[in-house]
Amino acid sequence: MAYERLSAHDVRAGERWRGMAFGRIQSGPFAGRVISVVEFSETGCRIRDHEMTCEPGDVFHLMLEDVGPMVADVRWKNGAFFGVSFRVPLRTVVLNHLRDETSKPLQDRMARLMDRGPKL
Repeated sequence: MAYERLSAHDVRAGERWRGMAFGRIQSGPFAGRVISVVEFSETGCRIRDHEMTCEPGDVFHLMLEDVGPMVADVRWKNGAFFGVSFRVPLRTVVLNHLRDETSKPLQDRMARLMDRGPKL
């Protein structure tokens, strides 16, 4: 799937997946916080969170669904959205796994993330 630009200012050339994924912050002042990931690629993701007060330059460890932890650098923030880059790009097999996981029912994935559901 080719990435579709949202505007003329979007200079990304790589594939990005859009949809609902979950993550969990593993370090820093927001450790344990569950976040909504609305877009991800091999090099980073866009997160939606109305309460996090992170700023560009902040660093934390992140679990994305059941992948990680990975080191994430905050690159930008705009309202409730912020973008992070991964210090180590995700491999194709990991991206495919994340796409497969995110096609499963939302409540099952959230329960697993919250340690209340079956482990796969």
